[in-house]
Amino acid sequence: RPASEWMTVHITGAVSIPYSDMKRLDEIPKYAWIVAYCACPHHLSGIVVDELQKRGYAHAFVIDEGINFWQRQGYPIVAAPGAPMPPAEPH
Repeated sequence: RPASEWMTVHITGAVSIPYSDMKRLDEIPKYAWIVAYCACPHHLSGIVVDELQKRGYAHAFVIDEGINFWQRQGYPIVAAPGAPMPPAEPH
């Protein structure tokens, strides 16, 4: 996710490495467990995980439902003051 979106809301403990800055992926230790996520289900995070796996990261995964689902479930997040709740889940 772009840095501006990450600053609005992100998973607790997350490190921001936007998909547009793939060269920074090498900063991640090879032994790390990595979860990538988007606001949408997983388009760009899937690209990032594919790249990580090509580089030999064995434990790189996508949160398919994205940050909005994570937040709606009440899982731990860091949110900027006044950050809006994600849109309601479609029925």
